[in-house]
Amino acid sequence: MTTATARPALDKTRLLELLNWELAAYSECQGCRFTAIRSLRKRDATGCNWADARIDSDHWLTVNEQLILRQVIDDTRREYDLRRH
Repeated sequence: MTTATARPALDKTRLLELLNWELAAYSECQGCRFTAIRSLRKRDATGCNWADARIDSDHWLTVNEQLILRQVIDDTRREYDLRRH
């Protein structure tokens, strides 16, 4: 069952800024940043219209960093949509 909920929609630039702002709270992820959003043609089963974000890092990511990055993406996907132009 698809559950579409009304989420605020942000353009790609603002969504990346939000993701990076959220990521900045984790000192473990210093040197990491989100650089791009992967949009979806249609909403997924959770009702979100974007799937993932590309990461750039100045070092190899640890398992803990990978988990934090995934959590930041998942939390943000629950709260925000990608605005389509």
